[in-house]
Amino acid sequence: MSAFHGFPNLPGPDEIPFCKLNEVYCCGNARYGNITTFTNSTKNHPHINVTRDIHHHRTTDENISMYIDVEDNLLKKITSVWYKQGFLDALGVAADPTVNRESQVLAITASYVLKVANVFTAFRYFLQPHLKDIGPKIVANYSRTRNWGNSPIKCMAWHPHTTKMAVATIDDNVRVYCSEVSFVSTLKCKAQGHVSALSWRPYSASELAVGCEQGVIVWTVDPNSMFTKPSSSNAVVLKRPGHSPVTDISWSPNGDLLISCSGADTSMLIWDVSMETAVPLRRVAGGGIVFARWSFDAGKVFAATSSIIFRVWDTKRWTPDRWCARGQRVVAACWGPKDILLFAAKGEPMVFALTNTSLMSGSQTSKAIPVLDVTKVELQTGESVGGPILDMCWDPAGRYLAIMFEESHLIAVFCTTHLMMQLKITPCCFVCGIDSEVPLTMAFQNNFTEGACLTIAWSSSRVQHFPIIYTDSY
Repeated sequence: MSAFHGFPNLPGPDEIPFCKLNEVYCCGNARYGNITTFTNSTKNHPHINVTRDIHHHRTTDENISMYIDVEDNLLKKITSVWYKQGFLDALGVAADPTVNRESQVLAITASYVLKVANVFTAFRYFLQPHLKDIGPKIVANYSRTRNWGNSPIKCMAWHPHTTKMAVATIDDNVRVYCSEVSFVSTLKCKAQGHVSALSWRPYSASELAVGCEQGVIVWTVDPNSMFTKPSSSNAVVLKRPGHSPVTDISWSPNGDLLISCSGADTSMLIWDVSMETAVPLRRVAGGGIVFARWSFDAGKVFAATSSIIFRVWDTKRWTPDRWCARGQRVVAACWGPKDILLFAAKGEPMVFALTNTSLMSGSQTSKAIPVLDVTKVELQTGESVGGPILDMCWDPAGRYLAIMFEESHLIAVFCTTHLMMQLKITPCCFVCGIDSEVPLTMAFQNNFTEGACLTIAWSSSRVQHFPIIYTDSY
């Protein structure tokens, strides 16, 4: 039987779901409906208004041609390309007969040197395939945000303890929305380009870590300040050679350590932010570290690589257990209560679980257990749901699991219960957008006390709060 059997029917035309209240799937008109018709649980939530008219123009490789070319001499051309794009591209300019018309000897020499360099480069890529892509291409390959390079919202993060959310947009600005104040703080500095991840520091109302191309930027924003654009003096840039671009960051639940990962680096860095120092955790096999996740008690860290290998680190001794995913790399993972870890591999419609009975046990025969098959199916309305998993998140209480798919615009939310060492996953509801909207990224609110609240960023720049509520009288 399909995992989607038992889900409530999708809302009718021109309708969207607003919430789920005491097993009632509450839907209304997409244009004129309002969630306050059903519940006031999100009445004080920040209204996140991310529209395309606030996105500032950002110079990229695609629009460099807008500028008028100035004819420089050969040495200036080579020097300029070397400075901006690197040694190999400079050799290509020197070897190009259409550019280098002044020195045939230099062109021939450069062409031979370029051939030798290409042989060594090909051999290096054979040994380290995760280095083939550079810069933002690495982030685009491993980001769990749909179409990260062109998404109006690149990533978002709820604060662990307050109703405050940080949202990174396509212009690489980070906007902070808070329920307590009406103004929006905008974080931006010169080093903050190609933002890939956000993480609030636990037990701190003001510190936000931003992962980007150059490294990690830790912002300190006074919550009582009325400045909407804090200066770069409020930011600390953490970076190390070879550790860029940063593809993921994650504060420990205690707020004392910060992990940063880069798809181009086989080391996972553990930062002491106050000292601005990092300790690398390196293992030979697996390629670059794509993302990492702390367990709730900070006792373990899940680290996914760019290959099929992933590791679960014991943070007391910082020793790892090595695992291999079936087929391809792990694309999504989340910790739940009692050290249960759920993960999914790229291209597979299956959720696997690692439980405390097999983690760190030293047993070589322990295996990940498949707990949910989300093979793609077609619903009665003609909509398709399921298939390869793009991302998934588990609410902090471990009661709801939300899954986003590569080939479907529906988000499936499941109920999860843990009884007698068994994880039971049952249908809850679907969340769909307006018209042709597709979900970009999602996150559960950390401090929602009335149940669970799933926040979804849609391709139209709309940000939706979808609460799942149980009242005491139910």
